[in-house]
Amino acid sequence: MINFAIPLVTGGLFCIGLLYQHYFAMIAPATLIFYGLALVNAERYTLTDVKYLGISEIVLGLLSLFFLGYGLLFWAIGFGVLHIVYGLMMYKK
Repeated sequence: MINFAIPLVTGGLFCIGLLYQHYFAMIAPATLIFYGLALVNAERYTLTDVKYLGISEIVLGLLSLFFLGYGLLFWAIGFGVLHIVYGLMMYKK
């Protein structure tokens, strides 16, 4: 749990700093990237497929850095669609 929490809490504090500095457009990419880093870091202690979800979240977060006005769409894809696809893959296994 600690290996998942360290990047996640760090990302949360980073996002609070972005909010404080009024960099609202950077919050969506930062949450996706730090959540992906937390998943990749926690992969050692859970299913190996979590790593692929984490890498997908990181890539999506980095991609969203180039489309800053579409944060909600990238959140929907990252925290919605990717989790549904991951869940379906786990169900099939």
